[in-house]
Amino acid sequence: MERLAQLLTMMRDKPNDPFLIFALALEYRSAEKQAESRGYFERLVNEFPDYVATYYQYGKMEEETGNVRKALELYNKGIEKAKASGDQKTARELQQAIDLMD
Repeated sequence: MERLAQLLTMMRDKPNDPFLIFALALEYRSAEKQAESRGYFERLVNEFPDYVATYYQYGKMEEETGNVRKALELYNKGIEKAKASGDQKTARELQQAIDLMD
């Protein structure tokens, strides 16, 4: 919880930093607080849609909690964003996540 407190403190200074928002989403996810994690992931998708790391982690959380439809939606959106930015590595990782679901 110390790391979470540090991240929340940092957010006061940089409330619109996508890296900090992403770090908070991951921290809440690792603490098994999906509602909080989902809120930060949703913020990233809505406010920073080109932050492609979001789509794999958010999709994986949704997949693990049984929301397969949402996971597929996120993986596919992530592939689209990754390809648009020329990030073929992330696009391949997202495609592999989809392939492993089948």
